[in-house]
Amino acid sequence: MLPRRAYPTRTPGALLTTILAILLISSLVACSAGSQTTSPAPSAQPSTSAKAPETSKPAESKPAASASVSASPSTAPAAPLKIGALLTTSGPVGEAGTRQMVGLEMAIEEINASGGIMGRKIELIQRDDGGDPTKALAAAHELVEKQGVTLILGTTVSSTALAVLPYLTEQKVVLIGSHSAAAAVDAQKYPYGFTGSPTSSLQAAIIVKYAVDIVKAQKIGILAESSAYGNGTLADLKAQLEAQRVQPTAVEQYPQGTLDMTTALSSLRKAGVQVILGATLGADSVRILKNLQSMNWEVPYLGNSDLATTAVVQGVGPEGLKLTYAYNFKRLAFSDKLPVLEKGKQFVAKVAKKMNQSPLKESVQQQALFYDLTYLIKAAVEAARSTEGAKVAAALDSIKDFDGVEASYTFTKEKHSGLDLDDLVMVKPASLRDGVFEMAPGY
Repeated sequence: MLPRRAYPTRTPGALLTTILAILLISSLVACSAGSQTTSPAPSAQPSTSAKAPETSKPAESKPAASASVSASPSTAPAAPLKIGALLTTSGPVGEAGTRQMVGLEMAIEEINASGGIMGRKIELIQRDDGGDPTKALAAAHELVEKQGVTLILGTTVSSTALAVLPYLTEQKVVLIGSHSAAAAVDAQKYPYGFTGSPTSSLQAAIIVKYAVDIVKAQKIGILAESSAYGNGTLADLKAQLEAQRVQPTAVEQYPQGTLDMTTALSSLRKAGVQVILGATLGADSVRILKNLQSMNWEVPYLGNSDLATTAVVQGVGPEGLKLTYAYNFKRLAFSDKLPVLEKGKQFVAKVAKKMNQSPLKESVQQQALFYDLTYLIKAAVEAARSTEGAKVAAALDSIKDFDGVEASYTFTKEKHSGLDLDDLVMVKPASLRDGVFEMAPGY
């Protein structure tokens, strides 16, 4: 029998060390195995939809949902549409420009309340030129270069229009206003200039038509001030008479501001004229009509719409205006046969409410004109789908029979005055009734 092998005896500390070593090794093996099972097994054939690992491109930072919505162009408020107003609201013609501003502001209030133009509210930037061409040009520069406007409502008078049109044409900025000089409505020279007023030749046409067709005068006299306005209107009156194959019997001109008109009027009377065609304004018209009264000469006196202003009517008085007739707009006049259109009545009511004056004691002609012009700009911008001057001008060139308060407007590439002879009539200056005039006899 073989002798028994002797084994060394182990102390309790050695045994504990051995157990800890075994546990440590088991833990390491388990970690290694766990790591291997989370890794995907390689595929023998990559899927066609497999993407490059995310680590191959930089991570994209996506905005939060709320930030994305607030930055969306469809929900962000549209920037206001800046439109300039270059009018004469001070000085001798300031009353006309102030009334024009009323109509312009009325239209803008309505347009903005209904959502604006192509979703953009109008921001009006108004400048007063005081009737001064130099001041008007400086204001036009500021509106275009500092305010960034491409559309301007104005001007009130022709002298300021002629001052700004060359610059605005160069800048491709649209101007639409009440200027009437033929030179300011030359579509070839100023393709960005438009007017809603009758040109001087159209004014002359309605005056001559009334003298020849209704008064049926055989001997016609002309009385004109010696000024740019007077000279231009005199030429237009002569041209319209020539078109009717009529020669004026006598022509008299006087220096603007002449206090005594007796000499000029006596010459016309001596020539036997049966009607006087006047190219006169304001205080001069008052003195002429009062001189006719003092001479006891009852003769029809035909002239422009200035004869129907408050200053002339009050200065002369109703008695001195019995045979005086001024051109005006047919839609803002009435007779026994032709009442004011419903659209005109509604506009008169709006003006009366805004002015807190009923019945109205002043003509709504200037308010209605710039109310219409503002809506014309809206129509042109929407047709062009743009506020660029060139595109808006092209759109205006295509507007036909635009149904306004004051008239029906039609523009073409060759004709930048929107009116025709049928838009005008002669009226009695002292016949104002709630903002509109009674037509002269014969309509």
